[in-house]
Amino acid sequence: MTFLNGMLVAGAAAFLIPLLIHLLNRRKVNVVRWGPMHLLAEVLKQKKRRLQLEQWLLLLLRIAIPIILALCLARPVMSALRALPGMGKTSMVVLLDDSFSMRAAGEGGAAWDRAKAALAEVFTGLPRGSDVQVVLAGGAGRLLLEDRTASLELVPAALDKLGAMAGPVNVDDSLKLAGAVLAKSPNGARELVVVSDFQGADWRPFVDGAALPALEAIQTQEPQPAVSFFRLANEVEENLAIASVELSATVAAESQPVGLRVRVKNHGKRLWQDVAVHLEADGARLRTTRITVPGEGETMLGLTHAFDKIGDHSLTVRLDGDGVLEDNMWSGIVKVRNQVNVLVVEGETSQMPLEGAADFVELALAPHLAVAAGMKDLVVTTKVEMRRLRDQDFKGKEVVILCDVERLNRVSDVEKFVNEGGGLLVFAGPKADIKRYNTELWKRGAGVLAAEIKGLDHASAGGSAARAGVQRFTHPALTYFNDPRAGKLGDAEFRTWWTLDASAEGVRPLAMLDRGVPLLVERSVGKGRSILFASTANAEWNNLPLQLVWVPMMQRLVSHLATRGTESSATSVGEPVRFNLEEGIGTEVFALTTPAGEVEELAARKEGGITTVESRRTEQPGVYELQPKTGSGDPRKFAFNVDPAESALKALTGSEVSALATRLGADVVESVTAYQKLDRTRRFGSELWQIALVLLLLFLFVEVLLEQRISRA
Repeated sequence: MTFLNGMLVAGAAAFLIPLLIHLLNRRKVNVVRWGPMHLLAEVLKQKKRRLQLEQWLLLLLRIAIPIILALCLARPVMSALRALPGMGKTSMVVLLDDSFSMRAAGEGGAAWDRAKAALAEVFTGLPRGSDVQVVLAGGAGRLLLEDRTASLELVPAALDKLGAMAGPVNVDDSLKLAGAVLAKSPNGARELVVVSDFQGADWRPFVDGAALPALEAIQTQEPQPAVSFFRLANEVEENLAIASVELSATVAAESQPVGLRVRVKNHGKRLWQDVAVHLEADGARLRTTRITVPGEGETMLGLTHAFDKIGDHSLTVRLDGDGVLEDNMWSGIVKVRNQVNVLVVEGETSQMPLEGAADFVELALAPHLAVAAGMKDLVVTTKVEMRRLRDQDFKGKEVVILCDVERLNRVSDVEKFVNEGGGLLVFAGPKADIKRYNTELWKRGAGVLAAEIKGLDHASAGGSAARAGVQRFTHPALTYFNDPRAGKLGDAEFRTWWTLDASAEGVRPLAMLDRGVPLLVERSVGKGRSILFASTANAEWNNLPLQLVWVPMMQRLVSHLATRGTESSATSVGEPVRFNLEEGIGTEVFALTTPAGEVEELAARKEGGITTVESRRTEQPGVYELQPKTGSGDPRKFAFNVDPAESALKALTGSEVSALATRLGADVVESVTAYQKLDRTRRFGSELWQIALVLLLLFLFVEVLLEQRISRA
């Protein structure tokens, strides 16, 4: 038995008032002897016992009334009833951080293991009949179980089977999912428990004052759930990690060198000297380089390798260092092709060398051929003038590039080409008939143009030219240019450009001018992709084709358009993966081999001309191989890595978590004992004040009846 308002129990002392009145009245009684009374002695003797009994009962009622009233105000809770079925049941939702940082092992073990043990102990203390659901917050928030369960022993078992190392915690989105589960909870008592190491990279914005609308929405639910932050202290801060690796090409020709720009970051204060960095190709170690990384600093190094066999090949960079192994490696996939066939369509044939837009495009795509070098170019171009374009020109081509074409006279052929999976790159240029471009190629979003062209704009006379705005590129075709050593897009000057509308559905800006308008936009069209460039491919409107960045940029844009089934050479672990295979493959069974050598069978399904295979969540960083189970040939390869944002292991301090919880209206605990103590202070059992109130009313009614009876006597 506990009380929610324990101080008010002292009000029960009011029972002394009727008792004192009774005792004082007894002292004031005067006995007057009267002779004839002896005649009534026998009658009085019989009634005296009944009157004394009734008076004592009345006194007890008057004493009990203030005691019961005090108990009502103190709100007693019978926590012992929680052990009985149906009494004190609660609906608990656990927001569990399953990101990579939770698995970093410190002196007390990994926070992930401590979280599972703590939750198992918490669940055993829940009242019988309670239900639980777990929201896994790492990466894209998701539910551990299909539905909440009252079989609490199922939750620890499901957590033990969970092996995914998810990406950074998206706090607000995960809380939205938790709020949706809480809103449908069957019990009146509801609780949200956030279990995390409170990694600074995930939670720092909220410490700095950012709002959490999803949590605010949870706290407006009726009845209001109790919110607890269960902090798992993680003292691991020293961590050496591969922060990023950029490939010079994700599609390469045989014997064409592929460059890797590796950035190794030290998240701690310790100086790392003579660290071995290994380069591996298809699982075989090629060479080792040694580097030094200063405290809280980083080191860059360049590596190269060339493959001599067509197919999917993996490149892995691995470093020897600390005990946090998962972010000490990075893997990527390079597709080695015999060639990529590109059709370059020019408006008019130029009279002078390097005058027309098509000339600069051809030079960028086949630089070795242009200088008669001995190395093989990946891209093989076919140039044709617009008026001579025929339907057979599209056969065998993977990308079509329009260079300053006034109007397209074979729109249907281009639409068919792109919708069936081809890539389209458009440089509209000064001769373009924009009205026809919009009506015949854009078609209000139903055509193959990447975006609608709104009009023409210029740099002001005598003013500075426009440049590519300072930005960090996220598109796989442009990420290589985040390092200035790969070439600076910002060095190119643009004097004239088309204004592109990037607000339509599906239009994705890839690069922006410093005027706040798109320079490059992309849109998926059918099974293919379309990219629109806002200026020319020659030096008439800009000097980009004269910059060193022009050749690698064109190479990467074309490779991206030619490999429509691969968004990038690598992605983050923990994400659902969908594999789009080449056309012509039937709906058969495929085998997916994980980095650990485990094999999973996947049934493929055909959608149109593309066979799709959807896998389970990837659980380990490394290279995965996909191959028809009964077929032959080289496997398709896919690489998955730990999200680099997770490598900064430094967590919020205890005081920062407490301050955050106070602002958000939550409680903080750091152990199961502390949680259980907090639990006992909450209204978590069965309250008895309603019963006491009914008893009080009954006593008042009996007291009135008894007093009237005594007065009549």
